[in-house]
Amino acid sequence: MTSKERVFAALRHQEVDRVPRFIWLGNALSHQLSREKGMAPGELSREFLRNDVMQDWLSINGGMERDVPEGTQFTDEWGITWRRAGGYNTPVHHPLADADEEQIRAYPFPDPLDPARYAGLDALLRDYGDEYFIGADVSGSILEPANHLRGMENVLMDIAAESEEAEALFDLLADFTLRVSLEALRRGAHWIWLGDDLGTQQNMLLSPESWRRMLKPRMEHIIGGIRREYPDAPVAYHSCGSMSQVIGDLCDLGIDLLNPIQESAHNMDHLEIKAQYGSRLCMMCGPDTQGFLIHAKPAEVFDKTRQLIQDLGRGGGYLFAVSHTIQCGTPMENIEAMLQALEL
Repeated sequence: MTSKERVFAALRHQEVDRVPRFIWLGNALSHQLSREKGMAPGELSREFLRNDVMQDWLSINGGMERDVPEGTQFTDEWGITWRRAGGYNTPVHHPLADADEEQIRAYPFPDPLDPARYAGLDALLRDYGDEYFIGADVSGSILEPANHLRGMENVLMDIAAESEEAEALFDLLADFTLRVSLEALRRGAHWIWLGDDLGTQQNMLLSPESWRRMLKPRMEHIIGGIRREYPDAPVAYHSCGSMSQVIGDLCDLGIDLLNPIQESAHNMDHLEIKAQYGSRLCMMCGPDTQGFLIHAKPAEVFDKTRQLIQDLGRGGGYLFAVSHTIQCGTPMENIEAMLQALEL
């Protein structure tokens, strides 16, 4: 099977020749391995990790993941200023922090159809689309971009108050996300990757009831809009943290894949989620990168990887991944043990 055939089969809960994988490296580790192995990041993904999925950022989280020098600042197309610290980009200026509803509605959003937005996706489809599964990352989709634009504290207060500011901003962001998603599919993307980090280690950032009231209708607008024009297009959804309370809702909305199912977070046990939702969605998850991959022995990593394939790959519907990006400080022998286990 080609990588593309393998991922499509897994999404359809069909038999595969091996479990497909989509493993992420943190920027710092990617640079380190590029130097050590003499490979560009794309080569690391294809040849070292043997990923089956290749993906490009099309929306606001591209700024969060922009690879810039430590200690530098930049302002993105949304007017958000980010600062690089500790290997991560963090917003330090939220342009809509003090805006009222009228100012939010008048704010100049980026052009969702700007051809430059799709240059990376077009290149992946052109160069690798026959063999690999090519994804369009349109995350964050609603809540995360609102947090970046307005500040998380303001947004959570807006949600609690069901304010006009929240209604306006969420509507605008949902429309932007839908327009980018449809354009990516028109250009040939194999799936749309939506997402908002809804959880902390212990619970959701907002109550399930607030999510259902304020965000679920906007997700329905996005996914419903995709389904009307591209009924067979797979839709993936990413949310870190504890968010088990709304997995059923996301299934009802029609997502095809959930990631990363962060088992170190409360109530996110892989086997329990497989038992409850495995017939309704494809799971993309794997070993914990916060603790396990860093501190475990190679034999433990090997055994854990084999067990995940056995338990979650049964009956199809599984893409192997790790709980987030693999960080610097992760022993190379552990990464290699994981990769060796995936080859059996």
